[in-house]
Amino acid sequence: MAVVVLSALLLAADVLAQGGSTAQISGTVKDESGGVLPGADVTATQTDTGVKVKLSGFCSYSRTGIVLQVSAQPVVDVQLALGDLNETVSVVGAAPLVETRSPTLGQVIENERILELPLNGRNSADLIQIAGPVVSQGVSSSRSMQGGVAYSVAGGQSFGVAYLLDGATHNNPYDNLNLPLPFPDALQEFRVETSALSPQAGMHSGASVNAVTKSGTNTFHGNVFEFLRDRRFNAKSPFAATGPDGKKLDDGLNRNQFGGTLGGPLRHDKVFFFGAYQGTRRRQVPVDNISFVPTAAMLAGDFSQLASPACNGGRSVALRAPFVNNTVARSALSPAALAIAQKLPTSTDACGRVVYGLATNSDELQSVGKVDVQLSNKQSVFGRYMATTYVSDPPFLSSDNLLTTRIGGRDNLAQSFTAGHTLILSGDTVNSIRVAYNRTAVHRTNADTFSAPDVGINIYSYMPKYSLVTVNNAFAIGGGTENEARFDTNTYQFSDDLTLVHGAHQFGFGANIAHWDSFSEANVRSPGAFTFDGSVTGIPLADFLTGDLSQFRQAAPNTLDMAQWYGGAYAADTWRVGPRVTLNLGVRWEPYLPQSIANEAVFTFDLQKFLSGQRSPRFANAPAGLVYPGDPGFIGKSGINKQWTNLAPRVGVAWDVTGDGRTSVRSSYGKAFDFVDGQFLINTTVAPPWGAEAIIPTPAGKFENPWLGVPSGNIFPVPENPGVTAPFPSAGSFLPVQPDLKATQVHSWNTTVQRQIGENLAVSAGYIGSYTSHLWNVRAINPGVYLPQATCTLPDGRTYTPCSTNTNLSSRRLLSMQNWRDGQLLGPLDLYDDQGHQTYNGMLLTFQRRSVNGLSINGNYTLSKCMGHPTQGGGTPNVNSGYADPNNIDYDYGPCNSDRRHIFNLTVVAATPEFSGAAMRAALTGWRLSGSFRALSGAPLQILVTGDPARTGLTNQRPNLVPGVDPYLKQGTRYLNPAAFAIPDVGTLGNMPRNSIVGPGTRAVDLALTRLFTVATGRTLEARVEAFNAFNWFRPAVDNTPLQAPIVTVNVPTFGQILEAADPRIMQFALKFSF
Repeated sequence: MAVVVLSALLLAADVLAQGGSTAQISGTVKDESGGVLPGADVTATQTDTGVKVKLSGFCSYSRTGIVLQVSAQPVVDVQLALGDLNETVSVVGAAPLVETRSPTLGQVIENERILELPLNGRNSADLIQIAGPVVSQGVSSSRSMQGGVAYSVAGGQSFGVAYLLDGATHNNPYDNLNLPLPFPDALQEFRVETSALSPQAGMHSGASVNAVTKSGTNTFHGNVFEFLRDRRFNAKSPFAATGPDGKKLDDGLNRNQFGGTLGGPLRHDKVFFFGAYQGTRRRQVPVDNISFVPTAAMLAGDFSQLASPACNGGRSVALRAPFVNNTVARSALSPAALAIAQKLPTSTDACGRVVYGLATNSDELQSVGKVDVQLSNKQSVFGRYMATTYVSDPPFLSSDNLLTTRIGGRDNLAQSFTAGHTLILSGDTVNSIRVAYNRTAVHRTNADTFSAPDVGINIYSYMPKYSLVTVNNAFAIGGGTENEARFDTNTYQFSDDLTLVHGAHQFGFGANIAHWDSFSEANVRSPGAFTFDGSVTGIPLADFLTGDLSQFRQAAPNTLDMAQWYGGAYAADTWRVGPRVTLNLGVRWEPYLPQSIANEAVFTFDLQKFLSGQRSPRFANAPAGLVYPGDPGFIGKSGINKQWTNLAPRVGVAWDVTGDGRTSVRSSYGKAFDFVDGQFLINTTVAPPWGAEAIIPTPAGKFENPWLGVPSGNIFPVPENPGVTAPFPSAGSFLPVQPDLKATQVHSWNTTVQRQIGENLAVSAGYIGSYTSHLWNVRAINPGVYLPQATCTLPDGRTYTPCSTNTNLSSRRLLSMQNWRDGQLLGPLDLYDDQGHQTYNGMLLTFQRRSVNGLSINGNYTLSKCMGHPTQGGGTPNVNSGYADPNNIDYDYGPCNSDRRHIFNLTVVAATPEFSGAAMRAALTGWRLSGSFRALSGAPLQILVTGDPARTGLTNQRPNLVPGVDPYLKQGTRYLNPAAFAIPDVGTLGNMPRNSIVGPGTRAVDLALTRLFTVATGRTLEARVEAFNAFNWFRPAVDNTPLQAPIVTVNVPTFGQILEAADPRIMQFALKFSF
């Protein structure tokens, strides 16, 4: 067993390497009178840490049972008794539960809870939620690797969590989420820290999640397991479709998770290995998807049944003029729509209702391999490799149902390699190095169907056998974020951490350097996206069959070739000022190095150059005001200034109130920086001349010819390799960067009181606060200008009555009104903006009962409030998607998307004791019950209106709240009161504050019952049954995510209703053999 020997002067400290996956013990050696004893020899071993202390004239001291958890810093004081050195005083005792050294807030999810708590899907990252003030903001998108989770911790950003695995970075910089973590049997433990992080913690500002894979030991150990789900044991969703027998259909879920682990010595005491494998096979065809398709009557022009109360939530609607009696002449129907209707499933329901299955068949494999080498008692190295694959076929391949094309397939791979070296340079100096390489290769796939030209639509499609058609509240064909695409990202990282103990000071110095590159090629709107919303006839399905588009939108393929450097360095001092007080002082230097775009598809916009008509030398036909790489004054290939002076001070104090390590008061403050994800600029790169995007509201040529009447004509396909004379179509969409965009800054602070009760209980109460500035979003600088006149002549020379309509938006844009010659080339023009800010204040209460006598309990409660501006720093902003009022961003100030007033978590692991009698032992010994309870108050609802009543061309417009009318009904599934919401008058924005309406809360209990059978010495068989949402509580489908509420329009009869629910009770069964 490796041994570390340190000389203790005034402070006896065993300081293990300060890499991200290690821990340390500190303490003071005293005599029986309390006097400090210099010159003692302190020895610490690595496994179930034992501490031995020797000093001439005193009995030797030995203490065992101290389990060091990841990043832990327990203080273990030693008292030596006078006597012979050959005499030993032995003590068995766990590390103190109260933190008296570090002011950082954190919680360890230890191995017992990782293995014993029921974990839905066996995704270890889901356990982060039980660590306290954690709110899920969704999961990784279709552009990212499966298993990624977006968490806001203590008001932090969803893209602001730094993940470490074995001390090295484990983020996917493309979306700033986590790479897949090892499955539970391969994961030792992890620690979640937040608020005023230590100087060593960098890269992201909201929290740090530090995980450790398991390692081999001097004995062979491992397991094999299988977890099984079968649809026959699951409860049925309250919204499940009914079969021919009138009974609700089940979820169709069958899943097997199987695998095993093996670890042991390759060379005793020197070389150890650990390997793990898990496979997941999911086969599911839930028949609970509902759409509405044209019926035979509708195809004949008869919409009377569709307009009846039976199809509209109890109210009648009517086709608008010029149609009468809800009838359309057969000759007025769209040939393209009729051709598509022939490809859709048929329905005998009068409203066109069809129920169908959407197969989610997938195979996921994960492999982990690790080797640890103890070179000497002062030097060790390790290497770890992990790979995760995920493959699923497009549902259309197994269904031949066109409605299933809204979901595509996946062929994804994530790889992670980390090597580490730890060297004890002397009795008071330790150095730790980490080198890492991570890679993700995400490939979306789709099945071939038909393209728009195949059904007679006059456009160019970049995808010959794929279409995008959306009929609101009826059906959808294809999915822009589900079709053919590739996203490949590589990350390289090196870090070095040095720890030095000198007297009462523990100094830390370190640096972290990383570089990542990412190449993306997607087809979000390249096939052409057709939308029908009922704005012409009053019924979306009728609009579809008459060919009356509400919008046609098309863009060139999304291509992004980016790279970015990251660098950080720190200096820290943990200074034990006195026996009871420890100061933590430090500073972190973290310059902001913006993304670099390899093909130079990035640009800025200068309003003064636009007004003076000054054009780019690089592209002669570009609209005035746009500045490109190579133009005078443009900054490299990013357009954004580097920020070299980003210094982040961190300071904290820990006070051992009574001096016995049982009560502490801790407080800290820290500044940190953050940055947006690697995909952030993907929609900038589709602007002319490299790409193009066209948004045509209510096209004059309708479905068959949406480019009819557009001055530029059809602008696709866009020429490749644009030169100086590259064309720029009129009304192009542009997302320019700004040179002085600042990195997001976070100031955070906290104060916590912690108390240990007895040997195994601890409670704490704390306050957490933060202020975040420079949140990134987009802000329109070329919106439509509402002109209230009945009749006017616009700069295009045409007279309009009324003056402001959706069809003349391009002629009313702000820059067109100021400079028509150049402004007519500009459509939506949105600047990336860093003016957003937010505040967070919270109270955190915790309770911990350490695992003793078979029982461990952990609980926490958070009361908090988060207010701020919206941000898109963790996504892919597009034009028109930012602030609803670009002249007053405070119009969008309100509760954060992550705002949950109340969060409560409770986990329990309980095991029956070892009974002495044979019968009792056979019947009662070996049982374990574990469970978790999580409850959250409701998420803010993003309630929007369509139709652009403000006439600005911007989305995210909100309704008016009707005075005196309660917006909540809370009557069964009728949650909101439609009568409380009204569409604003034309030319105005609604008075409803952003995120002011809150959805229903959610709660869930997950339980696991286990029986452990001893097969032989060191060999056990575990039988396990798990129930997720064990009590089958109804949980509206806003569980842990910000709900995109139904759009407020008069022709959406389901507004305010709960139409979906999170999973009902799901059962899982397992067997595991361990040795």
